[in-house]
Amino acid sequence: MDRQQNQQLQQQQAQKQKLDPQDNQLQVLIRKSFKAQVFIAKIFLKKFGDVELHALGEASKNSVKMADFLQRQGIVTISKINSFTLQNNEKKQVKFIVQLTLTAEGKKRLDQELN
Repeated sequence: MDRQQNQQLQQQQAQKQKLDPQDNQLQVLIRKSFKAQVFIAKIFLKKFGDVELHALGEASKNSVKMADFLQRQGIVTISKINSFTLQNNEKKQVKFIVQLTLTAEGKKRLDQELN
């Protein structure tokens, strides 16, 4: 097997690994698709019951959009929203944290959806 085939095999195996979050803090990124991040948030919610969406700068709007989307579907309630200003190397950035709590209806839906 040549080097390129070996790398492709390793990438396929990495993609098939199940996501097993270690804590309830989900870092929301601007470069990941909205659908993918919502799916990941659902995995976090199923495991922990509540999730903190952490976002810096431009990703803040994605975290708000995700929280609103999940709440409109009846999966979560938004329990708390915090924002902070961080100073990094003479650059100020806003950090946004949205706390989500899984509803009873949301738990039922996620059990059906993520099995």
